[in-house]
Amino acid sequence: MKDVNRFERIVRRDGGKLRVWNTAAGGEPNTVGLVVETADWKAFGEFGAKLEADPEWKAFLAEINSARDPNADMVRTQISVEVPVG
Repeated sequence: MKDVNRFERIVRRDGGKLRVWNTAAGGEPNTVGLVVETADWKAFGEFGAKLEADPEWKAFLAEINSARDPNADMVRTQISVEVPVG
């Protein structure tokens, strides 16, 4: 959770909102999902630009990508869009 807390600070500072989910059932049970939310596509673009330029984010990525024994394995990445119903 130390890495999640660190990521959350970076996400919040760069304009996103982090939500953390634990999969209870399905294809990858007990998987923790980190979801970054933004208000709209404009905010998503602004967030992405800030994150890409963020030196703390770059250092964080370098640190976790070079770990000999990582705390977690990435299962997948995706971009999802909420579909209004009704």
